[in-house]
Amino acid sequence: MSLIKFQSPTQGSVIMFGENAQTLLETLNLPIQGEMTTAQLPAYMARLKAAIEADKASNPVIWPEDLNTEEDENAPVLIRFSQRAAPMVQLMERCISATEPISW
Repeated sequence: MSLIKFQSPTQGSVIMFGENAQTLLETLNLPIQGEMTTAQLPAYMARLKAAIEADKASNPVIWPEDLNTEEDENAPVLIRFSQRAAPMVQLMERCISATEPISW
């Protein structure tokens, strides 16, 4: 299983499994390798936030601590796109503030 690392010069990085990163890249219509410039970041962040909201609307998140019955406790807990993409939004916000690009 491959990993993809989204990184900026000084604002940190986000590491994702290849399949999850591919979903994120497809959502943003980005190539498998590249860079988001500081000028592009606000538009990509808006698109990602919209995709997160759409995912939340169609796939409500069930947190493990909210499960009540024994049956619920044995149910698989699914991590949704909206949860996996949240760290990327935070990285984008930091990079916009610091005027830094994100490469992968």
